[in-house]
Amino acid sequence: MQDQMADALTQAMTLGRAKHPDAPAAHHAAFANSVAYAVTGWSGGYGGPSMREHWCSQLIHQAATPGAMGFDDAVKVCEEACYGPLTAEIASMLPDEHCFDDAAGEREEALRLLGRNRG
Repeated sequence: MQDQMADALTQAMTLGRAKHPDAPAAHHAAFANSVAYAVTGWSGGYGGPSMREHWCSQLIHQAATPGAMGFDDAVKVCEEACYGPLTAEIASMLPDEHCFDDAAGEREEALRLLGRNRG
């Protein structure tokens, strides 16, 4: 199982970096961790968790049982959440989940989206 996890992490990280070369490292980590979780059912990998990773976890649970998803399907579920714009849904992970390893500025943007701007 550890080999499958390592393979999924590496494959997802390589794909994410190739398709989104200008994305922050935190987005690549969230994508690789999330895809690997969907494929293997194991969490962990590259740092995290972040708001994006927590949101992906919810999307994965809606789509299938973690560990039962193929790589291509996992990519389809996770890619927009990890590389797209920060949404209110993703930001909603901030108050209730233990989030760290978010990309620079995203915590502040999440607070603005949630109407908690203290500036």
